[in-house]
Amino acid sequence: MLTTNDVAKCERWFDDNGLPYFVESGHEAIQRALAPRVVGLWAGLLAVPAAVAVLVGVALHWTAAEVVGLAVAVVLVGAVARAVRVFRVALISRWALGHAWENRSLLGPLATRALPFLLLFITFLFINTEVWQVCAALPRPLLWASVGIFALMAVAFLAPSFASEIARVGVEVEGERLAATCQGTPVASAAREILAEPHLASEVAGIRLPPLQRRNLMLMLFVAQAVQMLSLVLIVFGFFVVFGSIAIRPSVIETWVGSPPHFTGPFHLISDELFSVALFLSGFAGLYFTVQAVIDDTYRREFFTRIEDDLQQAIGVRKVYVALRAHLAHASR
Repeated sequence: MLTTNDVAKCERWFDDNGLPYFVESGHEAIQRALAPRVVGLWAGLLAVPAAVAVLVGVALHWTAAEVVGLAVAVVLVGAVARAVRVFRVALISRWALGHAWENRSLLGPLATRALPFLLLFITFLFINTEVWQVCAALPRPLLWASVGIFALMAVAFLAPSFASEIARVGVEVEGERLAATCQGTPVASAAREILAEPHLASEVAGIRLPPLQRRNLMLMLFVAQAVQMLSLVLIVFGFFVVFGSIAIRPSVIETWVGSPPHFTGPFHLISDELFSVALFLSGFAGLYFTVQAVIDDTYRREFFTRIEDDLQQAIGVRKVYVALRAHLAHASR
């Protein structure tokens, strides 16, 4: 069996592979951070900069919507920064970005199936007067909030698919499959020893992922999927910015929105109105791509086939890791 030093190597392997919640100390730290008393303390701390933002907005004679938007933005930025640190999103994102880059070839087939119809449909929205009027009337915080709603809807579509896939993969990591998935990891030899002992093999077979570890795998899948979706969204955004700069003249924008286009920055390359419309429609396109990814059997099969080995290895190593910690704790008594 492994020693304490080997367990430490295993924990470093978890961190290197975007699995910080699989480490027992990391699991406990997150549980402490989510305690009601700690959450309430941080909520009170975030209320202070939000109140300052409200006072600044009032002093500058902003509208009520702008003041509320600024306060909400301050709270959201603080909450997201805290969540990134507590949930160690950087470690998970680093792995997911590497995985997305290795599987960038998946983007081509999805783009060729989804982009033509989407661009045909959404281009008519792009040259629609009402869309320009709606986007021009939206304050920038509300515009970003609208894009955020599209993102939340995309997450809602992906979550059930990811949850069912993780549950299926976890059931399959048993017996000889457990030893195979642990090859090349710090617990490879321990996995073989466990299979050689029937009582240990039965104990490992009964180990299941707790909710927090399942969320770790879910977050890995979300980030890997988000990187691919964001790439397609940027393509759509770039298309509308270039197309709008060429085809939608300032006089047309003035006719549609009732005022001359506004430009932010010294170069006057992209009007604020064009940026708003392109951002809004590309956010909608991201939602469309997500739905297409969920219902496209070919894409789903390729995406999960390529990531399934990583998921099985993570679950297998975690099972052996838990058994080893229990063994070492028992041996030290």
